[in-house]
Amino acid sequence: MLALFLGTALVGACGGSALPPTANMESSAASIRGAEQAGAENVPKAALHLQLATEQSARAKELIATGDKDNMRAAQRLLMRAAADGDLAIALADSDTDRLAAEKAVEEIRTYEQQTQ
Repeated sequence: MLALFLGTALVGACGGSALPPTANMESSAASIRGAEQAGAENVPKAALHLQLATEQSARAKELIATGDKDNMRAAQRLLMRAAADGDLAIALADSDTDRLAAEKAVEEIRTYEQQTQ
């Protein structure tokens, strides 16, 4: 009897719904916010990855809402991709900002050189 009870309890515990991947949700949300703050919307390549991150995060939330164990795993994978795309959007936006600053510095040097000749 005890073995039957324990077996039933174990099967019930394994077949239930899984916990939502909250750490992944927080990580992807932080990456998306960071990309927005970095101005990713204004850099075409960065904007694409920001859009992907936002869409992946939204889809993951839909999967989490079902409470299904398999959907939780799929949501976790989507959230990891969303965080990666958000991080890439940040890097691309920062790179573009650095490139623009470098171009401005070169232009200022050329202007200075022309004025001193």
